[in-house]
Amino acid sequence: MLNKSQSISARLSADDYAYLMSIDRNGAVTQSEKVRELIAMARESVGMQSFARAYIASSESILPIKARCVEERERSLLVEALLDLLAESAAAVQSCADKEPMTPLLEQRALAAVEVFLEKIRLLALPGETRTANAETAQRLKKQLHRLLEK
Repeated sequence: MLNKSQSISARLSADDYAYLMSIDRNGAVTQSEKVRELIAMARESVGMQSFARAYIASSESILPIKARCVEERERSLLVEALLDLLAESAAAVQSCADKEPMTPLLEQRALAAVEVFLEKIRLLALPGETRTANAETAQRLKKQLHRLLEK
């Protein structure tokens, strides 16, 4: 059983040592601090707190639905935007769930996805734009967006 902390020693190649000492994260200066940061980086890359890993997992869940939508004759920019937002939002939530404070980080992680979603919705509001499976949907979105922008 380990005590509160455990001392280790390791022989590193010159390249590995140079890499270890190049770690510039959270003010790590000493070898011990850099090893701790290296361990933290490894944990982040394999856990759901890693945005990239969470994004891949959520995207894989959405992929069959996206593929089915692409195969259908009627394409919809609204559905594509929704599925993209869903995958990115799920990744943001998964990667921030155990962080403190969660809300500011979640807001930061979700912002890019929301901006892309809004841009796609804006495209649907352009005159003559009807990239929806149903023309009534496009008209309803256009009316709602114009109402929101007039306020």
